[in-house]
Amino acid sequence: MSQPGEDIARPLGTPIILILISASHLSYALVADLRAMPILLPAIATSVLLGSGYAIGAWLMRRDRGFELAVDLIVGEDLGFLAAGLLLGYPWAEYLRPSTIVIIALQLAVAFSEIWRRQEAGRPIVPAARLAWFVVAYALAFALYATFKPKGLWSLGGSIE
Repeated sequence: MSQPGEDIARPLGTPIILILISASHLSYALVADLRAMPILLPAIATSVLLGSGYAIGAWLMRRDRGFELAVDLIVGEDLGFLAAGLLLGYPWAEYLRPSTIVIIALQLAVAFSEIWRRQEAGRPIVPAARLAWFVVAYALAFALYATFKPKGLWSLGGSIE
């Protein structure tokens, strides 16, 4: 463990995890096909944008500047997909992001990696801890969504064929 205030090596754990999240998004069509889900053009576009955003965030994190971008992407993505799922009904949140479970686990790994790195550097861990609590709260909200399978405001529900 390094002493507080000491310069530490460039972060490596968080950028690697962000690259894994990026790869999860960029493999939307493959994952949707493996799960026998419909492949939707708007979801592909969103996945490409998010995947690119996480890749840029990983590149910035190597320069110790990308955590804010990563937090913005995680919060915006999670709230956006949950809202879409609630508006359109179950299982639309999964259709729009078929690798949700993997992405949630990686988002939590980002938060814990950043907590660890900040502790090592003697920096405040509050932003990373807040991200961890947000991801846990989102995971619970998504579990409730998947359990209760709401019809949604627009009642599209069910599968599209």
